[in-house]
Amino acid sequence: MSRKMLQVPVATFLLLLLLQSASASPAPVPAAAAAASPDASTISFPLERQIDASLKNAKQIESRVLPELDGLQRNQEDEKWQQVVRFIDDGFPVLELYAYKFKRDIPYTLIVPKIDVRTIEKPRLKEFMLEHLVPGKLFDSYSGVANSKEEEESYGNGNGHKIVFRKLEKSHNNVWLLNGQQILYKLRINENLMAIGIDGYLGDRKSPYSKRNIQETNNRYNDPQPLEQPNITNAHAKVEPIIKESKASPLMSFLANMKTGTKVFQHFLSKSNLTRIMDDNAYTVLIPSDNAFQRWHPIDWGFYPFSVPEFTETVLLNHFLPMQRPLRLSDVRNMDEVVVHTMGGDDVVFHGQPTPTVNNVSIMSDFTLSNGNQVFIISEVLFVTEAVVSKLHQMHKDKETPPLLAFPWFGAQFLSHSFLALERDPRFTQITRYLNNAEIAPHISGANYTFFVPEDRAFEKLGFDRLSDEVMASQRGIKMLLNHFVRGRLYNRDLRDNEVYETIGGGHIKITRNPGSNYTSVNNAQITESEVFVYNLGTMYYLDDILYSHILRDFISKSTKTRSNRNGGDSGGGSRSTSRPSDVEIVPNEFESEHNGGDYAIHGDDEDFEDEIITPKALPVQIYELPK
Repeated sequence: MSRKMLQVPVATFLLLLLLQSASASPAPVPAAAAAASPDASTISFPLERQIDASLKNAKQIESRVLPELDGLQRNQEDEKWQQVVRFIDDGFPVLELYAYKFKRDIPYTLIVPKIDVRTIEKPRLKEFMLEHLVPGKLFDSYSGVANSKEEEESYGNGNGHKIVFRKLEKSHNNVWLLNGQQILYKLRINENLMAIGIDGYLGDRKSPYSKRNIQETNNRYNDPQPLEQPNITNAHAKVEPIIKESKASPLMSFLANMKTGTKVFQHFLSKSNLTRIMDDNAYTVLIPSDNAFQRWHPIDWGFYPFSVPEFTETVLLNHFLPMQRPLRLSDVRNMDEVVVHTMGGDDVVFHGQPTPTVNNVSIMSDFTLSNGNQVFIISEVLFVTEAVVSKLHQMHKDKETPPLLAFPWFGAQFLSHSFLALERDPRFTQITRYLNNAEIAPHISGANYTFFVPEDRAFEKLGFDRLSDEVMASQRGIKMLLNHFVRGRLYNRDLRDNEVYETIGGGHIKITRNPGSNYTSVNNAQITESEVFVYNLGTMYYLDDILYSHILRDFISKSTKTRSNRNGGDSGGGSRSTSRPSDVEIVPNEFESEHNGGDYAIHGDDEDFEDEIITPKALPVQIYELPK
């Protein structure tokens, strides 16, 4: 049966899923009825946590109230207003399902996170929303709350967690934090409603809300997993660099003792090869704040430049200044201009007036290490620009994180993104028709695949463009299609001559690559285009022929030479397959052996893959000589 493409918004799709799973009573309410009337009597509530009675807004938290939205400007082009509107529109319907009611004349504060609500896993949507709502208090002037011992930590969010404001110490830009997250803006919606935007989100980072947004949760830095090398021995295994800690490097000790503000720099430095910097050499180090790195992080999906280790290490080098006598902040203030060479070979320029800067970036604070070296905390990452990131992006599209797709296959992100990409290309009308008919999503769930994609001409030269939808959707049609997928991500460098990989359909593909030649073959097909990256989910290779075409070849014989026979028998008509029963498959010559025997059983889906994790590459099976 053909799968039609439904243009359903992601937020609506997740809401429908929640409606279907919210009720745990013996007689569940239909989703449509629940959506029409989200009444408390139709919802089975999970066990609620006990709210601390000492919170000044404990009664409002327990009464399940939402703020009145009079004055919400939905048609504003300002990005801040748009973030507030998206947060409300995507999140409030979830709370209404749990009998939260709008109520007038109650002070209220929305904490607008820098994360798309639509990406949150549905079992934790409610918890996530309540973490960012503060009923019973309008934080118009949060500076007063932070400076008053009586008021401090007296209000909680919808989950009962206390709200704490702090001013960043030694901040020249009046930077405020809300529960450790920098406050970006505040907007007055109406007399009783305030919105505060933060550079992050609130909640337990040890148990992230969204697997997809793992780079913004328990792994904010979006590091790719190390890729396992095929055919590698322990003797040649790569040893990860280890920072010299035998004498407790003063810089690493300083970073470890910093509770907030420099964790991203510490993370990247500890994973780099810059161990020599930890020696007792004299230097001044410029440490960008966490928010400086976060500015380059995609809000929802996109490319994060610091996911490229080589680029990150170069950037770090340019933040170390080897100097016989480290600069002090007092020195910078007393000089008009000074140029210093970085360890990476570039120059930085310090100015002392009107405020201390380096390359026109503010110096937020300074520290002197125990060995006399100097640390400056700065507000931006140096030598990283939009132009630099754009060029880097073109070179590393395999590290780009994808948007979450609810269609056509919600649980198969690689397959869905591949389908949409191929659908836009006129060379692939046949394979997209094939994908739309064959139910293979359970076999290609999640991410981390290589897809060998036949072009239309491959179908046409074999007459497969005339195959019916029913043939493509048959068990044998699914087998043939799955033999074009390999579990694991293959790069062009991995396609070495004579290596053999097992397909998800149970077959094998052999790589042929002659030295000095630009042509690479996969079984009988030649690769016409290599390394078509599907975000960080997997890779496609375009082919001029179909793999394992013998599986469906007899359907072509039937359709062209025995169309008058409707009884399913293998009658003559000049077909070369007249003496062969219909359930016998042709084994290609190159794989005809006692060991293989033409068994192409589909492997079960025995493993789930996370959509957002770059997992190890495909590994070749044992290399063996195939019969001529």
